[in-house]
Amino acid sequence: MNYQTPANFLRRRNFLAAIMLLLLGLIGLRFFQFQIINHSQYAAYAENNSIRAVRLPAPRGMMFDRHGKYLVTNRPQYSLAVIPAEVSHTLDELSELGRYLGIEQAYIRNLVEEADGVYERFQPVTLLDDISFIQRSYIEEHRLEFPGIFFVDRAIRHYPARARATHVIGYLRNISIEELDHYRNEGYYPGDLVGAAGIEKHLEQVLRGKDGYSYHLVDNLLRDLGGIPDKPIQHPVVGDSVILALDIDMQAMAELLMEGYRGALIAMLPHTGEILAYVSAPDYPVAPFTGAISVSLWKQWRDDPDKVLLNRPINGLYPPGSTFKLVAMAAALADEKIDPDSTIECTGAYQYGNRLFRCNVSAGHGLVNLEDALRVSCNVYFYQLIEKIGFDAWSDMARQFGFGSPTGVDLPQESIGLVPTRRYMNQKYTPTGWAGGHVLNLVLGQGDLLTTPMQIARMTAAIANKGKLVAPTLVISPRPTERDEPVIDLPLRIWDAMQAAMYKVVNEPGGTGFRARISNAKVFGKTGSAENPHGFAHSWFTGFAQTPSGRQMVVTIIVEQGGLGSRLATTLASEVLTYFVENYNEVGEEEFAQVR
Repeated sequence: MNYQTPANFLRRRNFLAAIMLLLLGLIGLRFFQFQIINHSQYAAYAENNSIRAVRLPAPRGMMFDRHGKYLVTNRPQYSLAVIPAEVSHTLDELSELGRYLGIEQAYIRNLVEEADGVYERFQPVTLLDDISFIQRSYIEEHRLEFPGIFFVDRAIRHYPARARATHVIGYLRNISIEELDHYRNEGYYPGDLVGAAGIEKHLEQVLRGKDGYSYHLVDNLLRDLGGIPDKPIQHPVVGDSVILALDIDMQAMAELLMEGYRGALIAMLPHTGEILAYVSAPDYPVAPFTGAISVSLWKQWRDDPDKVLLNRPINGLYPPGSTFKLVAMAAALADEKIDPDSTIECTGAYQYGNRLFRCNVSAGHGLVNLEDALRVSCNVYFYQLIEKIGFDAWSDMARQFGFGSPTGVDLPQESIGLVPTRRYMNQKYTPTGWAGGHVLNLVLGQGDLLTTPMQIARMTAAIANKGKLVAPTLVISPRPTERDEPVIDLPLRIWDAMQAAMYKVVNEPGGTGFRARISNAKVFGKTGSAENPHGFAHSWFTGFAQTPSGRQMVVTIIVEQGGLGSRLATTLASEVLTYFVENYNEVGEEEFAQVR
């Protein structure tokens, strides 16, 4: 038999003892790390297993008109929410709840599965907004059957004003997956509401507040055991309020005027660009957009033949008709190629090549000069005028007035319209496929030319300002960022001549805008009847009024298929201008202060 020597035995024993001491030391170090160094971290992990942080959505900021009257406020609402991580294994039970509440199981499943991030899975998502008292009572009675659900008190939009201002205010909807990816680092979660149009979208980051949190104790079955006294509620911070340039009373009156029509109405202070009234008709009620809009209602509005979702002042593209003769007048006077006092004889038609181009009056206007031609809207005069000034000069002047570019109004997704250039015409028709006949249509505001009502209003404001091309604005506070406002560099005599001609359109015999004439103010304007292949012509009026105290306001109106501009649009304009004169002639300077 082999026996270990005492020396070998001691070496082995000491070696094993050293290993044991080393292991005990490592374990001790880990205990020290857990209990001392990382105590707060692991305490938080343990706490999170028993404490639920419930997010308290912040109320959005309110909206006021220029006089401090409420346009958009908030009202309380109870919502049912779920924690995705806590219900992922109980979707069958939730489907029973969904059947009671009228929620499809597929919707619940998608909502839970969308929250696939490690953090998002433990944050509440809204299952149903605006829970009734009866529904809440039923759920409370059966609460143990539905772990992971709870109620959230939130504020939703309320619209107390008699003016709808639908396309200005915009609406809210549930955040999409794409938006959630974009806003992931800014405190947004599945089920949140986000601005989807109008000011709600344009000022989303201003109107959205900062969410708060309340802390609830839960047991090992994930049942809510109530609040925790030593963890106080972090109250949400309300979003910033917004003051709009709108006048609620003028807005309501303008909406009533446009009731039953399709079209747009804009009333604007020319020196500041502040918009007092903004109507897109017909519109839609904003109340259903306080929460998630149903697919059926959305499709109903989307497919409405009157296009109620179309924001006509900035997205409606129309031929401007004879309102665009003002651009031709500016181009002609700038080139100094004509004598504005010289006359031509209008016989009711103009022969160009083998085509006969008609005037708006079949019998003709007789002898007319430039001011006369604008006053009676003589087409024959402008046919000959465009041949003298040329297509390129006309197109360049249109762009100087801002056509073919965004106006800069503080609303999202503004259309820019179309001002044809020689290059555009060559590409569309080939260099030999278009000729002077196309240009004769363009000078009358027809053909390939497309503008938005906002662009026409901005052009009119530039004439009232004698050159300053303001950016239309709907927001007074928070103050808009500084924007360059270009000046159309034309001699003062040209602006004076254009204003004089527009005054005659409204105030002298034969003027097509005579129905816009009102008492106690000077009215300057231009009518337009834009041909429409789908029916009657679109009725246009654009102009401005000047009160005895020097106040000015632009009004631009288009009524789709409204017939002659000298009739319907002009009559509606007189109502808006009368309201302005009666309510703004004697107001203080602060009403017209420069806001930028």
